Amino acid sequence: MFLEKTIARNKALIDAALMLRKEKQITPDTYVIDLDTVENNARLLVEEAKKQGVHLYLMTKQIGRNSEIARRVMAQGIDHIVAVDAWEALALAKEGIPLGHVGHLVQIPEDMIAEILNYRPEVITVFSLEKARSISREAEKIGITQKLLMRVVGNKDHLYEGQKGGFLEAEWLSSAKAIGEMSNVSLVGLTAFPCFLYSEGEVVATENVKTVLKAANLIQTHLSIKLEQINLPSANSVNTLEMLAKLGGTHAEPGHALTGTTPLHAIMDLPEKPAMIYLTEISHYVDQSAYVFGGGFYQRSGVNQAYVVPRDDLSKGIVVKAKEPSPLMIDYYAEVDVKDIQSHIGDAVIYAFRTQIFMTRSNVALVEGIQSGAPKLIGIYDALGRKKD
Repeated sequence: MFLEKTIARNKALIDAALMLRKEKQITPDTYVIDLDTVENNARLLVEEAKKQGVHLYLMTKQIGRNSEIARRVMAQGIDHIVAVDAWEALALAKEGIPLGHVGHLVQIPEDMIAEILNYRPEVITVFSLEKARSISREAEKIGITQKLLMRVVGNKDHLYEGQKGGFLEAEWLSSAKAIGEMSNVSLVGLTAFPCFLYSEGEVVATENVKTVLKAANLIQTHLSIKLEQINLPSANSVNTLEMLAKLGGTHAEPGHALTGTTPLHAIMDLPEKPAMIYLTEISHYVDQSAYVFGGGFYQRSGVNQAYVVPRDDLSKGIVVKAKEPSPLMIDYYAEVDVKDIQSHIGDAVIYAFRTQIFMTRSNVALVEGIQSGAPKLIGIYDALGRKKD
């Protein structure tokens, strides 16, 4: 999906990965992340966000809940993270990463609420009054008032399977009022997902945005509640922050923008550059296909190409067609079409696609110095952000 853009805009990342493999510092089934470029992408996002008056939370699931990357991004000015679930929140909080937003997309399990509250997240999203009451009870025990966001849902909203939930329109006012009457929580904002999606060469606002704005107007008008956060996540990048601000959004949650892998990055040279590739190698052949070691593929990755590089000559890479793994299979292997090229078992294969590393079993190699011509491997991590020996 991003292979051609990566070759054109950050070939140094590919070259560094191939050299590290040749030196036996990394193995197949490894994501390689260019820290220099991630840091620069973060700076660009922060600059645009300040210009638009938008606050940013960093999403780390797509880079494997990695605290080292989070720290480097925070150094550029994104001061808190958004955690996709409570497990990610705790993994990063225990590494000293400040929590910004928890509970969206995944609600906090009941018995984990107290531990999450001890790390003082800025906001927690709730899908129900029951969850709000649970948070209020736990907050009372430790003597704090926790700020909440309501996830609101409209009749025409776009919702992914497995991600449904939230307050329906008929419940907005009564639920906001009920939260306002709870002792140790306060309603400070609204959110929904996804608020922006790629469509025919551009990123557009979804019906979900209209829902959030409608709910905000209703709640602020009828309940005299001043909402401080209108959180509009999904496909957030330098390119979309102006649109988000003009629509009334106050908060964005960039994730793939940090690695230059939002859908729009596949077709345009946006300010953020590609900063992540997936490295594997040819295992064996079946008919006209080379089977490559898997472990890091993702069902919505958009894989269609791969870069095959001879083991004995790293200067002769060739782009070939690649088959996206079926969602019905375990990705022990993936297939690339090598019928028109010379290739051998052990040749390197490079991919650049849209991923969610936390859903894989891959290694993650963090490399600095690529952009200055002196690449240095600073660590190998697992897909959940834990550093390996």
